[in-house]
Amino acid sequence: MKRPPGVRALEQAIAHPPAVPQVRAESDLVGLDRRSVLAGDLAGLSVAVIAPAASALSVPFVLMGVVGPGAWLSAVLGFALALMLAGVFSQFATRIAAAGSMYTWVTRSLGPFPGLLVGTSMLLGYGILVAFGVSQTIRRSSEAVASTSAGEPGVGPWPQWWIGVVALVFCLLVSIRGVRVATRLAFVVESALVMGLLCLVSLAISREGLPSPAILSLEGADPWRIILGATIVLGITVGFEASAALASEAERPFWSVPRAMTGAVLVAAALYVVSFLAASTLVPAPGHARGPAQRWFPDTVDAHVADVVLSSLLAVSFLALTLGAWNALARVVFSFAREGILPAALGRTHPRWASPVGALLVIAPFAIAPATVTLLAGREVGPLSTALLQSAVFVLFIAYALVALSLPVFLSRLDELTPGPVALAVAAVLLTLALAVVDTVRDVGDGDPSGLALAGGTLVFGGLWFCWLRAHRRRALRRMGIHDETIRTDLLGA
Repeated sequence: MKRPPGVRALEQAIAHPPAVPQVRAESDLVGLDRRSVLAGDLAGLSVAVIAPAASALSVPFVLMGVVGPGAWLSAVLGFALALMLAGVFSQFATRIAAAGSMYTWVTRSLGPFPGLLVGTSMLLGYGILVAFGVSQTIRRSSEAVASTSAGEPGVGPWPQWWIGVVALVFCLLVSIRGVRVATRLAFVVESALVMGLLCLVSLAISREGLPSPAILSLEGADPWRIILGATIVLGITVGFEASAALASEAERPFWSVPRAMTGAVLVAAALYVVSFLAASTLVPAPGHARGPAQRWFPDTVDAHVADVVLSSLLAVSFLALTLGAWNALARVVFSFAREGILPAALGRTHPRWASPVGALLVIAPFAIAPATVTLLAGREVGPLSTALLQSAVFVLFIAYALVALSLPVFLSRLDELTPGPVALAVAAVLLTLALAVVDTVRDVGDGDPSGLALAGGTLVFGGLWFCWLRAHRRRALRRMGIHDETIRTDLLGA
């Protein structure tokens, strides 16, 4: 049977596609494992970074203690704002797949100086998240070991340090092995942690029953405390956008990245709701002095056993946080290196596993540094990294507001400006800045201006860095904002 001429012409076009001058042979991000990460694994990374299982075990008790009546409203406000920010970020993520994520979005909208400020904030914030994860892994692992041998001395400084080194090497090797391995592991670990949390919650509810509707009462509620509680809730969602840094490696980036960010916030919110309902009923019996976390177990369970189980769960959760934040940070460093902002060696990728090995390696000493300093000073591991994280959260709040502020400009440049996204961006900017101000007022009132000082230091450092780049590396500033683009092998028949 003779085929129509149109079919033959189509076959020839597929077999020998015409050259398209506007389409490049390779991306600026060449070397990464493009279009390989599945949507579920990508979401697992964002979920791992915000560690919702670990937060759900303790934050409900913290919020009830800080806020009192109306703690549930604080959670509603905090998670609602996080979802608004996810909606804003999704406007960018459906149009640009970039390893630099937030700083690339701002650079493409407002220019290199604001973009560099956001990038500096990301280096600081994600770096402290990694260090926090390592320190908390050390702390919780040490607590689990100590609880198995009641009455024995706790884990010494050097064994604790070696726990951190093992966690560090594990995360580094998994990350170098490839993005698909790292994200799949994060997904599996977080799935197991969520199931473990749901088991604890189910047992608590079956034992104590559901709380009465009185927990929703606002009688005696303090509006200021409710807003303070909202800052705490928004703080525990920081890092939900980490999956955007892996957009160029996602199988369907414009579809999966927005859903990963929004899904991570929804998972955290859902886990918080069920934990809050159960925690509201967990009142220790008279004569049983138990910490908030131990209340998840019946009074008949030995406190040491409860500590072993909970500390082990938390250690695994923080290890997953370290893995996820490390991979997100490595992509930001990699992007800076490919643009010429950082040394080119940091933009090197593994020839076989296509991981940003140069960026992954340079992060390692910074990841273990806070824990090392703390142990050398003879102090408990954890408080230093926690204090740094609380200050870094404020810096990231400002970065989030700047990203939201840039959205109308970004859409206008694409001639896609519509009222809905603009209203969402304006609301997100105002509310995020409002919570940042409340957070600062509380900290300064408590005699802790470290968040404000860190934000000021970030601004000064970013400004000086920009001036140096302008004087010595103008080409790097012009290249800022690189992202993954369609290349010839993406075309039909290529």
